[in-house]
Amino acid sequence: MKILGIETSTRAASVAVIFEGKILAESLRESPQSFSETLMPQVEEVIKISGAFKNLDAVAVSIGPGSFTGLRIGLATAKALAYAWGIKIIGVPTLQALSYNFPNAKVLPLIDAQKNRAYCQLFENFLPLSDLEVKPIDEAIANLEKVDGKIFLCGDVLHKIKIPLPPNVRLAPPNLKMPRASSVALCAEDLKKFDNVMNLEPLYVRRSEAEELWEKRHNLSSEK
Repeated sequence: MKILGIETSTRAASVAVIFEGKILAESLRESPQSFSETLMPQVEEVIKISGAFKNLDAVAVSIGPGSFTGLRIGLATAKALAYAWGIKIIGVPTLQALSYNFPNAKVLPLIDAQKNRAYCQLFENFLPLSDLEVKPIDEAIANLEKVDGKIFLCGDVLHKIKIPLPPNVRLAPPNLKMPRASSVALCAEDLKKFDNVMNLEPLYVRRSEAEELWEKRHNLSSEK
């Protein structure tokens, strides 16, 4: 399949086109502009470079967890393209896509969940070894000392680590530490399943800061 991949779960947006396991084109952009302004130009760029417009089979999109705003923009864009072009849509969990940067290895992706917490899930050779959880960053890393074998850390919170790494843990190199659209598309190719364009939703895991603040204020006002 020829797949357009879209990844917007962190502060960097990327778009890629893959075909039979090969990356035909990829654009990665970290910009102060909103994804709503930069994402479609990136889509146009990779489609032009890859020459894939007339024969795309599907669009794969990172569904989270990650930035609430970024996920909404990425998914809305993917749905609009799938509907307009009459192609399939594939939702890919962000942490599973991140694991595709590390074949034949154990990896713990860590995506920012705010308040020094991270969304985390342990993988080996792309398969989950644990449940998806939200944990304090240092706690998630300290627990890896109990896991056999070398483990790579990747994601957008590596700069927030405050503890020494366990002996069996290594940081991912800069080119592999962040989610990428090519990994989203490659993961989608292996998943071999399609989603309903009308029903596909982001994988948020936790409530947004706005929802938590509203609930806190609501509870306080109810007590008065």
